[in-house]
Amino acid sequence: MPRARLDAALRQHRLGPHPLIRHFLDRLNFRGIIRDSLGVGLRQSLDHAEVLSVLVHNVLVSRGPMYRVGEWAQRLAPQALGLTAEQLARLNDDRLARSLDRLVSPSARSVFFRLALRAIKDFELSHTRVHFDTTTVTLFGQYDTARSEPKITHGYNKDHRPDLKQLVFGLDVTADGAVPLLHHVFSGNRTDDSVHIRNVDELRALLGREDFIYVADSKLCTSANLAHVAGLGGRFVTVLPRTHKEDQVFRAYLRAGQPPVRWRIFHTIANPRRQGDPPDVYATTTAGPQATAEGYRILWVKSSQKAQVDRHAREDHLRKAEIELKDLAGKVGKRDLRTHRSVAQRVKSVLTAQRVVGFLDVRIAAYTEMESRHLRRGRPRPGDPVQTIRRRKLRLCVRRNTAALKAEARTDGVFPLVTNLKSHAKREILEIYKYQPYLEKRFALTKSEYGVAPIFLKKPARVVGLLHVYFIAIMVSALIERQVRLAMQAEGIAKIPILPEGRPTTTPTTPRILENFADVAWTEFQEGERTVTFPVELNNAQKLLLKLAEVPQTLYQ
Repeated sequence: MPRARLDAALRQHRLGPHPLIRHFLDRLNFRGIIRDSLGVGLRQSLDHAEVLSVLVHNVLVSRGPMYRVGEWAQRLAPQALGLTAEQLARLNDDRLARSLDRLVSPSARSVFFRLALRAIKDFELSHTRVHFDTTTVTLFGQYDTARSEPKITHGYNKDHRPDLKQLVFGLDVTADGAVPLLHHVFSGNRTDDSVHIRNVDELRALLGREDFIYVADSKLCTSANLAHVAGLGGRFVTVLPRTHKEDQVFRAYLRAGQPPVRWRIFHTIANPRRQGDPPDVYATTTAGPQATAEGYRILWVKSSQKAQVDRHAREDHLRKAEIELKDLAGKVGKRDLRTHRSVAQRVKSVLTAQRVVGFLDVRIAAYTEMESRHLRRGRPRPGDPVQTIRRRKLRLCVRRNTAALKAEARTDGVFPLVTNLKSHAKREILEIYKYQPYLEKRFALTKSEYGVAPIFLKKPARVVGLLHVYFIAIMVSALIERQVRLAMQAEGIAKIPILPEGRPTTTPTTPRILENFADVAWTEFQEGERTVTFPVELNNAQKLLLKLAEVPQTLYQ
């Protein structure tokens, strides 16, 4: 049997989904825009464009600490990232950090504007409607050096972690595939109602028009914000907050129940997750105020699914309050709960915290407890003197206010939309607003698949730079997803088998698309001076995805 040569080696060169990602970055002219705006840096063999490109790849495929990105990249074939072997060897955490510093410098202000223009032009994005929302990026650490805007500080935390500092991340997406166009990074204590005027002005500059429809949540609904949007011919759709008089008046009218409000069904949407579940039925009425104090149109909507959610949420709060009050009842008369006032204060705090004030009737009853005590020591005998001791005690009596709960149930599922769209039908306005969850899914993706937190960076400026990288990654992810779904519609393909175990899906997402290319690699066998290469062999699902994404298969050769 011949002996194996010691100089023989088998090497695998991993490509993964990176050629596909690089294709979309090239369509955005990402490297060209970065080089024009940021320059090439001191080390021309590995400039800022190439370094930031690697960071985008890392976020989309295998998010990790900055000090591990170089090690992660070394396991890939250099051409997969569009680099040479020499450039890949120079990649380290110090070089990555310097590029992040450059991305938050004044010279980088035009980068995202130019990327958005390129995306609109090259991918033919519709920009007649833009949706905006914010989320919080929660950070672990002190960040005491955060002095300049945006500041890492405490604020209203949407991740329910008020003990941690944060930044506020705002995002504008199109109604054409929820593709991000612009983003903002605000200080952690910035309120949502204070960001819209600047955001609308930047959208006007980007889109070159004022008549686009601007969609946002209830924080947009202030007199100043709405006047600014509508002042130059802009249009908007938002939600009327509970604090406005129009909402309070109509909800009081609904609770009264006399005369009963008539609701007319005007739209029905099938359940997108469970086909066997009932659809979401939307009804409207003309019983409430039809315009705000400023004269904007109000559309009253009642959703069957939201009504169910409201009902379950109220029942959950009631149950929690009853449990807390039962626990409190066992402590009445002890320590700091000996007086009527102290017990009443504790009851009020429980009802307020669980938002069930008026739904639970809590009576603090006083009663006298009598105890007989024999005055003579020893075994009691008939006729021995007895002293009766009376003690005043308190107890809680809790019951549900069925009348108030029945009245509140009449408001379940009701929400008012505010708009200055006068000629649009109610159904069309509702569908415009119902696209807002697609934007929220972009935020959910950053906190799940792409893991925006924890952030392993000490300098506040670099944290902001990393969020800029995340915006680019979200844009690329949305463009890949949109391209594949549009191609499926054009070719009449209902499902593609890209889920685990080859299961089909009608709504492919970028993480699942990239997952299908995770093991793609080409192999090289070298023995002495002889080299044999085994090219990439793509399966049918991978070939189909490349075709739908309009990515040349030659990138995997």
